[in-house]
Amino acid sequence: MSGTDSEIRISSPVQALLERLHERHADDMSGEVASYIPELARADPAWFGISMVTADGSVYEVGDTRHEFTIQSISKPLTFALALEAIGEEEVRKHVDVEPSGEAFNSITLQPGTGRPLNPMVNAGAIATTSLIEPLGFDRPIDRILNEYSAFAGRDLSIDEEVFSSENETGHRNRAIAYLLRNAGVVDHEVEEVVETYFRQCSTLVTCRDLAVIAATLASTGFNPVTRERVLREDTVRNVLSVMASCGMYDSAGDWLYTVGLPAKSGVAGGIIAVLPGQLGIAVYSPPLDIHGNSVRGIKVCEELSDELHLHVMSPARRPPPPVRIERSCVDSRSKRMRSPAEQAVLAEHGRRVKVLELQGELSFAAGEIITGSALHRADHTDFTVLDFRAVRSIDLIDVPIFSHLIESVEGADGKIAFSDVDRHPIFFDELSRHREREGLEPVRTFPYLDLALEWCEQGLIEKYGEIESEQELGLAQHGATIGMSPDQIALLAEHLDHREYEPGEVIYEDTEKKVHEMLLVSAGKISIMLRTGEGELRRISTLSPGMTLGEVAMLNEGDRVGISVADTRVSAWVLDSGELEVLRAADPALVATLFENLLKMIAIRFGNLRHIFDSPP
Repeated sequence: MSGTDSEIRISSPVQALLERLHERHADDMSGEVASYIPELARADPAWFGISMVTADGSVYEVGDTRHEFTIQSISKPLTFALALEAIGEEEVRKHVDVEPSGEAFNSITLQPGTGRPLNPMVNAGAIATTSLIEPLGFDRPIDRILNEYSAFAGRDLSIDEEVFSSENETGHRNRAIAYLLRNAGVVDHEVEEVVETYFRQCSTLVTCRDLAVIAATLASTGFNPVTRERVLREDTVRNVLSVMASCGMYDSAGDWLYTVGLPAKSGVAGGIIAVLPGQLGIAVYSPPLDIHGNSVRGIKVCEELSDELHLHVMSPARRPPPPVRIERSCVDSRSKRMRSPAEQAVLAEHGRRVKVLELQGELSFAAGEIITGSALHRADHTDFTVLDFRAVRSIDLIDVPIFSHLIESVEGADGKIAFSDVDRHPIFFDELSRHREREGLEPVRTFPYLDLALEWCEQGLIEKYGEIESEQELGLAQHGATIGMSPDQIALLAEHLDHREYEPGEVIYEDTEKKVHEMLLVSAGKISIMLRTGEGELRRISTLSPGMTLGEVAMLNEGDRVGISVADTRVSAWVLDSGELEVLRAADPALVATLFENLLKMIAIRFGNLRHIFDSPP
């Protein structure tokens, strides 16, 4: 088994299935290793790996998944994708068609009259698309191509120079095809330059795991689920997968689509990728090939995976999940902003007038209609609506007018609507914004993540239904830390406090501070506590308001700061130093005991409120 514990879920049923399939087919030595390229004939027929990567970035693998081999014809859909994005679909279609050939991968068949190759998955079509790639900032076209392949795989890839030399010395048939394309005006560049680039792209070194990541990137509408980076536009992925489905397996493409039912591509080094759009990518590596040039073990593994997991795209079991994953309100889902008792009372009474729809999957026209119906249900009882896109993999531009109309319908019913976690779908929301601008409508209200959208809803409810007095700076006697203290004790405490103010946006404490020696008693303003995610992004975990404290746990424990504290508004606070605390302990132990009791109560309340961190997405 290859891979690391962090990447493989040993106990998962998917991992167990891949291991069973590997064991079942490991002794199958049928087929022949490709020999028309001499260097490929060196492959060991026993090499065998299976890998699967899901749309959420989970990686499963078994066998020789980290052994490097050359990508060969699996490069064809990737270069086709690069050409589509480099010069546009219309220009690419002038040089290559998208019709199944029904012939072998190296057939010399061009369309009568135009001289165009039938599709970009056969050698003639791949040579034509390779010729369309200009360096654009790179030294050579192959450098730009290799950069694109690396983005697909999520790591820097290189070229096997020995395989390239072997192909370059023996690839006379491909040269003949290139000269025919040049004669037909399909290829504009010098044949030797184009053929050399083509041979080099086919000689790119990959692993079975790399191919699974590449397949998963195509499954995730061009978004690499491992690196979390966008590689292709969604429309490009649709075009590439369409050609892979009809042409990717050469003269056995029809049989493959009938039995396995997934867009796929094979290579004569023994690799196969298969894509279940929106869900996962599969890769199998096994050098022995059948008469069509496809991996024997690869075909069998994909057939059994499709059958056991119901992966066939035409299967009735492929019905998409409902677009609305869950519906919430501000009664059961709160922001991480800490609220005063009066504000919490308002939210408890009116929180059901907020509707949060967490969406999921691939949103098409039908999904847009379902979402609209859910959002407008009981609109007269809803003041604020949020559509959260955190679990949405893709959204069709056909939904632009649907969502624009939804905004108008909600606003027309005296409600307000916002969208959260929209960053993964910039094309859709840019087009939605342009659509509303063209129509003279109000801009789209968006938030980077759900927590901020929930805070917006809460604040709206508080302003509409609450009778909250304007916030005044608290006196020390009004602070939660001094409850139960006598006037003399409060006066004594004040003698040992410093007063400090912070401007909006000012960082109060960094998360790098060690052995904390002070705490704050907040008397005015709002403070957000931020944590860094694994990607380095700052996410709020709570907001403090007047009457609360900051840093008491770290100071009393002589520990490190957890999180970054930022002033949301102008903040005033009293500062209690650990040294002054010891002086107070000696002067009035009862005062310090009361202070500690109050701090414990406030910590308990704060952690009770923080349960919403775990109840709702970040």
